[in-house]
Amino acid sequence: MKKYCLFVVTTLLITLFTGCRNSGEKSTQKSTDLITARTLGLAYLEEFKLEEAEKEFLKFIDLAPDDKFGYANLGLTYLRMANYPDAEKALAKAIKIDPKDPDVRLILATVYKMNNEREKAIEELISALEFAPDHKKILYEISELYSTQPDEDSWKQRENYIEILVRNAPDNLVPRLNLTDILIRKGEFDKAVEQMEIINKQFPEFPREAVEYFDKTLSLLRKKDRENAIIQFTIFHNYLKVTPPYQAGIMDLKGPGGSLIGFPVITFDRRGPSSGNEEDRSLLDIIRFTNVAAGAGLDIIPRTEEGTNAEFRFSSHVVTCDYDGDGDIDIYAGSYDPASSSYKHFLLRNDMGKYADVTREAGLNHSGIEASAAFADFDNDGFPDLFVMKEGGDMLYRNTGKGTFEDITARSKAGSRTGGKKALFFDMDHDGDLDLFEILPQSNLYLRNNSDGTFEDQSAKLGPQTAGIISTAAAFGDFDDDEDIDFIVVSKNSDVCLYSNQRQGVFRDIAAESGLKGYEGAGAVAVGDYNNDGYLDLFIGSLTGENHALLRNLRNGTFEKEKNNSEMLRSLEKVNVFDASFIDFNNDGFLDILAAGEAQGMDGRGINLIYNDGKGNFRNVSELLPSEVKSGKQTAIFDYNDDGDLDALIAGINGGVALLRNDGGNNNHFITMKLVGLRAGSAKNNYFGIGAKVEMRAGDLYETMVVTNPNIHFGIGSNSRADIIRIRWTNGVPQNIFMPVSDQSLVEQQTLKGSCPFLYGWNGEEYVFVKDILWRSALGMPTGIMGGTTSYAFADASDDYLKIPGEMLKQNNGNYIIQVTSELWETIYIDELELVAVDHPDSLDIFVPEQFGPPPFPGPKILTVKEKHAPVSAVDSEGNDVLSFISRKDDIYLAGFKPGKYQGITEMRDLIIDPGQIDVSGRFYLFMNGWIFPTDASINVAISQSDEIKVTPPLIQVLNKKGEWVTVTGSVGFPMGKDKTVIADLSGKFLSEDHRVRIRTNMEIYWDQIFFAEDLPDAPVVNNALSPSSADLHFRGFSEPFRKGGRYGPHWFDYSVVEKGPKWRDLTGNYTRFGDVLPLLSESDNKYIITNAGDETTVSFSAAELPPLPEGWKRDFLIRSVGWVKDGDLNTAFGSTVLPLPFHGMKSYPPSESDTYPDTPDLQKYNREYNTRVVTADEYLNALRVNDKK
Repeated sequence: MKKYCLFVVTTLLITLFTGCRNSGEKSTQKSTDLITARTLGLAYLEEFKLEEAEKEFLKFIDLAPDDKFGYANLGLTYLRMANYPDAEKALAKAIKIDPKDPDVRLILATVYKMNNEREKAIEELISALEFAPDHKKILYEISELYSTQPDEDSWKQRENYIEILVRNAPDNLVPRLNLTDILIRKGEFDKAVEQMEIINKQFPEFPREAVEYFDKTLSLLRKKDRENAIIQFTIFHNYLKVTPPYQAGIMDLKGPGGSLIGFPVITFDRRGPSSGNEEDRSLLDIIRFTNVAAGAGLDIIPRTEEGTNAEFRFSSHVVTCDYDGDGDIDIYAGSYDPASSSYKHFLLRNDMGKYADVTREAGLNHSGIEASAAFADFDNDGFPDLFVMKEGGDMLYRNTGKGTFEDITARSKAGSRTGGKKALFFDMDHDGDLDLFEILPQSNLYLRNNSDGTFEDQSAKLGPQTAGIISTAAAFGDFDDDEDIDFIVVSKNSDVCLYSNQRQGVFRDIAAESGLKGYEGAGAVAVGDYNNDGYLDLFIGSLTGENHALLRNLRNGTFEKEKNNSEMLRSLEKVNVFDASFIDFNNDGFLDILAAGEAQGMDGRGINLIYNDGKGNFRNVSELLPSEVKSGKQTAIFDYNDDGDLDALIAGINGGVALLRNDGGNNNHFITMKLVGLRAGSAKNNYFGIGAKVEMRAGDLYETMVVTNPNIHFGIGSNSRADIIRIRWTNGVPQNIFMPVSDQSLVEQQTLKGSCPFLYGWNGEEYVFVKDILWRSALGMPTGIMGGTTSYAFADASDDYLKIPGEMLKQNNGNYIIQVTSELWETIYIDELELVAVDHPDSLDIFVPEQFGPPPFPGPKILTVKEKHAPVSAVDSEGNDVLSFISRKDDIYLAGFKPGKYQGITEMRDLIIDPGQIDVSGRFYLFMNGWIFPTDASINVAISQSDEIKVTPPLIQVLNKKGEWVTVTGSVGFPMGKDKTVIADLSGKFLSEDHRVRIRTNMEIYWDQIFFAEDLPDAPVVNNALSPSSADLHFRGFSEPFRKGGRYGPHWFDYSVVEKGPKWRDLTGNYTRFGDVLPLLSESDNKYIITNAGDETTVSFSAAELPPLPEGWKRDFLIRSVGWVKDGDLNTAFGSTVLPLPFHGMKSYPPSESDTYPDTPDLQKYNREYNTRVVTADEYLNALRVNDKK
């Protein structure tokens, strides 16, 4: 069913008295009547049975005359009848009860609009926005009303409301395209380009036909060609209008329209005294599951009679997913058909709650008996693909994004050639794409996704496997809460395997040491945090009916049996369980269990629903399920009818499916969401965030879950809304969303997580960010970015000289004071700091090479420049004039290139600059100032898995006499972070009279200023080196980030604004204690300061040691920094701990056998005296958890 219901649903009116049993029974009956009237009324309303709906809502009003629900939906019913006067009267009563309900006012505004009372509609919507300024549907409706008027004021109002809507619905394609259209027509080219870039980055892959017009629009916008840009954008816009993401956006904002105009209100009041178990019992009493498979069109899936076709028993399967991106959940199923004596598979598209068979038109033309199937977006294009396990070999179908699939099995090398049984897709190596773990008939398979459309067998990284193992089920989750994804496998003829992620794609079975032995003969495993302590627990279902287990995580990745579940286990005796799921069926915020299987006795129940009361007690409430559904092989949990509670789809043992609609489970509040990983220019996380850990806090309720499918659902009990959501993405980066609304897509923020320590200088008035230091060091960083192999960065300490302009470092009480901060997800080892004062005539300027390169490092190589020659022309790859971007240092950066898949890598591009008629015969240099947005460890791992992408650092080319471009500097290096100058020696490099220079790269580098100059080696320059006079280490926190120079500028930091709370998961271990650390900075001796995120070192240098400046001279500075940096990326070697400690002279990191830390008595004393501050991950892990008790 398309989404046109509200998604934060409060509890209906339940008046419970604490008196005699009879009054309690009357109250329960009234509650039952209310829920019946509500459920039937909404169902009739959605089916356009308006007279029946009217009767039910009138009945509801009679039972609950003080509840707005009845009046609001009665008004909507009259609206759909075109009975506008009665609609207005009913809605006025609802508004009298609750004047601040924006949804009721939206319906009333729709009544006015349909009755051609436009001004009254606008007035009503403006009133609604006073109470709900971020209401997406209202913002869209009012923008549409203003679009119908030609006057300038109306168009300004429309633009204003669309801008607000884009901010509040960043995931919705419709308003962003509308805003882009407005901006282009107004000639606001740069803002239009920004919107186009966002569309490219976060929305699913465009139709192939639309890509050309997207590129043309961008090119024309950069050329400020308004008229032609409008034409090309209109064509692009029209292509996107027919795509599922666009249609889903329209549905979300305005509903299906036509006869189903308006959105039902399903908000109830909870009133009256109630408490504890009585209320829980009453809420359960009014919940029922109803099998609606036939009404939904699912009786098309064949079934066999019990006792017939025994060979096809257990051959049915079912899986759900919104494969076409239209906002509702579709089904793929397989079952044996006795009528045709063949096995059939079905792709069933959800059309308004009815399922239509689209198998043939979707291109799923295979045959054969299937074991199971899985949807997964393996290529990160935003469209879920389909993996089918069947006899004769598995099939991988790529979703084209047009409602069809193409068979790419052969070229992808995905799956087993003989056919598997079950599959898990998750990011096993944390490189941003979904890998495949597959259960085969007598072994298991681990296939790595190479991010180029192919998979590669990595099964050896699972360790030795038991021969002839018959595994039955698997599930993934971060069981030890260390940010990497583990997984568990249960088997028919072997014990449990718990594969602990060792990172770099390697796993180790730790089941024996985790308390998971003794569960041979298991048929199902489910993962969920049933006690809301933040750690993932387990339910294991037995194939024998005798060894089911609910296992509590002891908060360290080990497990013990839950003690308060004897009643539950007794109820499951003699039930062979084939599948199980955690499900919060009543939205109370605690996970219940649905177990599907087969009873050993004829009259037994094979489908069981276990209720978790939130107090550690579990009981069987299977009486809430339809009695005719007695057994099942596989389950899928989803909200079929978008009413805010979770329904269940069950594949039968003898074929067919049951669709169990949950009626009454939405009597508590809930929140739903989807994750959206950035696509273009990032690729750090898979598109739907599969494997991410999502934490939610609402009042005193804390919950967490691992994301296993795109649709995320939290029940939040009596809380009206969630206070905070924290996403811990699969690359380990956290993201907080405060006061989230329901039915929201949470878009990944492209966060800077590693860039080395920051240096701030006192400019005479305040501390200001100068630049990042120690950039050459990247301990344990995979650097296989040239394609084909993975290796690690050199282990040498960074030893850099970077320029600090004199205006950014002034004396403060006779000292030059710098602040060196650790603010990103990394551990810093600072061994030496030195400040070099460089005095020179103010008619000159000095520069040092600040580009990245391997050892040996250049040292303090100072170039002295008198006259800077800006290029006389500069053109990019498309011939655009870009001279204005690079002619001066003004924080206006040259961009205009198309991002690639990954952060840090773009399309190959050229910049051609002409020095003009100047003398190039001497010591002639090219100076390029800018910054780099780098790849990271996990991106480097992804790139190394194939030869598809090779990174080209900037190379310098000149023209020979034939007019051909020739490379004269193969790799000049790239900026070491922010505001760095890359210097290229062009002396004697020109090969013709044409002195144009071409700079070619596909690294994400943004240039600010480029110029030519002659180095004056004999110019008067005086250097004076200063050692620190004092150094104090302390905790400070995190400066507020911003983008200097706009969206193409580097991440910059405001020292005056500080956040104190935990920001990253700390690398654990011993850090340097706070206080005086001056002895550790005097020389490079392996006695270094070890700093954690949030730490700051205040370092002073005495100005008294420097001579006075001669008149007409200027003082600039060089900061020399020696040390190492290790970031917390999940693919950094030893990226979770301070150890192993680096040292000068080590050959590699991770250390080889010959790289032994020089544990001399002197260093032992240093470690004992200084490195005594123990840091754990507890503060980060417990940031959202409530009343955390061991």
